[in-house]
Formats: sequence, C-alpha cells, structure tokens
Amino acid sequence: MISSQSAIFEILKQNKKKDRLSHAYLFYGEEGVGKKEMAYALACLLYCEHDGCLSCPTCQTILNGNHMNVEYIGIESTKKLISKEQILSLQEEFSKTSLVEGPRVYIVDGIDTASSSAQNSLLKFIEEPTNQAMTVGIFIAKDLSGVVPTIVSRCALFHFPSIDTKLRVEMITERNVLRLDAVLAAFLTNDISEAEQLVQGLEFMQAKEFFLKFLSLKNEKEAVLFYLQNASLIQNASAMNMFFRWLVGLYEDLLNPEELLFQEVYDRIKIVHSENPEELMKQFSLVLKLSSKMEYNVSSKNVFHELMTKLF
Repeated sequence: MISSQSAIFEILKQNKKKDRLSHAYLFYGEEGVGKKEMAYALACLLYCEHDGCLSCPTCQTILNGNHMNVEYIGIESTKKLISKEQILSLQEEFSKTSLVEGPRVYIVDGIDTASSSAQNSLLKFIEEPTNQAMTVGIFIAKDLSGVVPTIVSRCALFHFPSIDTKLRVEMITERNVLRLDAVLAAFLTNDISEAEQLVQGLEFMQAKEFFLKFLSLKNEKEAVLFYLQNASLIQNASAMNMFFRWLVGLYEDLLNPEELLFQEVYDRIKIVHSENPEELMKQFSLVLKLSSKMEYNVSSKNVFHELMTKLF
C-alpha cells in the first residue's frame, strides 16, 4: 500500500533530509488508502539507516509492531471509538523513561472518533511531551471534521487520495485473485488485504452469483421468477449493498467504454439491453438513487423491488 502513496513517502523523506520533520502529523482520507501503513513507514524513517528502506531488521521490527519506542492505539474491537482512557494510558506510558535510545513515536488510529475531551487531553502532550526524548505523534482520521481544530492546527496535514479503481484491481489481482473477483472487490473497499479476504467469503460469492444471474434476465416473467427464487438474499442488506455498488460500477463502465472494467460480464448482459446513451443514463440515475438509499436503514427488499418494477 505504501507504493500507491509513494508521493507522500517521498515528501517525508525529503523533509527528513532537510531536518524538517514535524513533531505531529495528521493523515486523513478514506478507509484502506494506506494511512496506517504510512504511519509505520514514517516511524521506520526515523530509525532506519537506509532512508526508510522498509526491509532491514530495524524496519521489520517496527512494521511488525515490536519496537519498544513505537506505540499504537486504535479502536478496540468491542467499541466504536477511541476512548479517553486509551489516551490517558498512552500519556502515562510516555511519562516513563524508555530503555531504548532514539525518538519515541505514538500512533493514534481513529482520532476523529474520540470525544472532544479525549482529544483536548492530548493538546499539552503534543506540544510538551513528558520526557526529554524526541517525540513524534501521528494521528489517523477518515474525516477532518471529527478532529478538534486545535489538534489540526498543530499537525502537519497529509491527505491520502483514494486509489484509482483500475490500480486497485491490479493490486488485488496480484494476490492470485480472479480478475472478475478483483473488479467486484475493488468496488467494495480501498483496502487490498480486506478485498482479498472478501472474495473468499460466502456472502461475497452468493452476491456475485446473484449479480451475474440478474444481468442475464431478459423479460418481466424471468424477473418475477428470479425475485421469488432469491427472496432470502434480497432481504440481506449487506449482500444488496454489494449488488448495488456493482451495478453502479457496471453502468459507469457502459457509459464510459474506455474503462471496460466489467468486460468479462458483457456477454451475459441482457437486462441492460439499450445502446441508447440517454436510456442508459436514465437507468443509471435510477441505480444511483437506489444505491444511495441502501446507505440508510431501509428495507433492501423494497429497494430491489423498486429496481425491478422500473427496469421491466
């Protein structure tokens, strides 16, 4: 994932060479775009004798989470946010003298989920660490709006752009994933490792089969039978979310033939029978509207029923 954000890593390297590294960083952007990986890469850059090579024993110790001077806190599995207790525990740990020489690094993954009071408790710590060692804080957020302005103002900001869909497909395919599965997974997540796991899941395989069969429907009679045969899956909101994301991607493909991400399924398509751009755009608008509905707590059965009634 570092390679996909190599421009950011190069900036950090140049800043180190010029002795301009900050004492606090805020990496923000969508899930799965390499923020956490870059946080560890920055920690490597502070210790590595080979300009952050990411492969020497020192770098590997850091990347594996085993370096004594690099602390990481993230959202605990049983919770939905960073707690104030986690922040206070981090500060207490950094008040102790380290047994290892060198800078101390702390990574707070999900700072935008922490309460304002929890974030505010970090302010003095950011500017005045409780020991004499060089201290670097790296904060990771999905959305800047969830980070208190005082923290934002004290950090060097790096926005992590979304990875191009074609590049994601290539990166997933490199992990011995079938190309069609890679295409489908790329529309579900930016995280390459998560995509690799997704394609192995039962729900993904069921949703994929449902999607491909849907594309082959030719008329209203076939559509009604398909609806009845797949009633249980249609009520599965997670599977229907996958289906609608893929359908959006397919229409984007059809309206922009240069992309051709879904070329492997073109010979299956019967339901999208129009070659008229205006008709395709009309259908695309419908799919977009229904896909956005799936982002809310609505009945997936009702959303799919609306799709069927307006397509046939």
